[in-house]
Amino acid sequence: MRNPRHVTLAVAIVLIWGVNFIAIGHALEGFPPILLASLRFALTGLAAFFVPRPKEVRWYWIAGSSAFMFYGQYVLLFTGMAHGMPDGLASLVLQSNAPFTVLAAALLLKERTGIRQVAGIVAAMAGLGVIGAGRGGNVPLWSLLLVITAGASWALGSICNRKAGATNGFALMVWASVYATPPLFLTSLATEGPHRIGNAFAHLHTGPVLGLLYVVLMSTFVGMGAWVVLLTKYPASAVAPYTLGVPPIGILAALIANGERMTALEIAGSVVVLAGLVAIVWPRRSPIASDPSVLAAKVDRTAQAVA
Repeated sequence: MRNPRHVTLAVAIVLIWGVNFIAIGHALEGFPPILLASLRFALTGLAAFFVPRPKEVRWYWIAGSSAFMFYGQYVLLFTGMAHGMPDGLASLVLQSNAPFTVLAAALLLKERTGIRQVAGIVAAMAGLGVIGAGRGGNVPLWSLLLVITAGASWALGSICNRKAGATNGFALMVWASVYATPPLFLTSLATEGPHRIGNAFAHLHTGPVLGLLYVVLMSTFVGMGAWVVLLTKYPASAVAPYTLGVPPIGILAALIANGERMTALEIAGSVVVLAGLVAIVWPRRSPIASDPSVLAAKVDRTAQAVA
């Protein structure tokens, strides 16, 4: 991208998504994790009154995207963050979705994987291993594993997105939110219980409410909407690398907002993970805009805005 306004817009989106993890942390101070996920997608799904359902997409691909990318990912991510996973570290570890997506595409879609991508996968996984070994006493292993598994769930959802073949990623996101809301509410009711849910609503306070609104309005509608605009103007390969800025912004925001510090091994592992992500995501050449695979990649990258 050479247009300064569009570059500024891309940077603004990355800032919004990086700070998003701080907003999630504040929201979890007042809402149980699965209830928070259900509220997030219930509010997002309200846009279905104004956004037509993508008629070219079969319902079961919307359901698949909803099940893995929205239900599975956010139950795991929010639960992990609610039980000890730091906000900044979560912004990095969730990027495990990139190597998992490449692996899933190779196994399920028979997509070819280049040497650079394989090296990136190995580096990213090794970096996550270093983070796991170097985690501080405040980071339970099971919380780390939940967030890594959330990345794997995201990857399966991205496969559903590719198979869906939607030309409007925003509409797909809105209608997948509609599909995800009822099972999330039922799961919250069954696992978190009416008492805990009622207590959350009876003791609402500013921080969690603002956190929830930030996730819905800023991260989803503003961030997603602007991302779709960029994807209509540029190839996905020109826009996607900007998402590599999300983890550093998330870590820096956590340091400023929460005083969150990382151990030496966590920092080393983070550097290795980021190097692996660069190898996986960075484009080698510009794809042809009319190529159907480019449209699928656009939808796939657009869905990342929900993170």
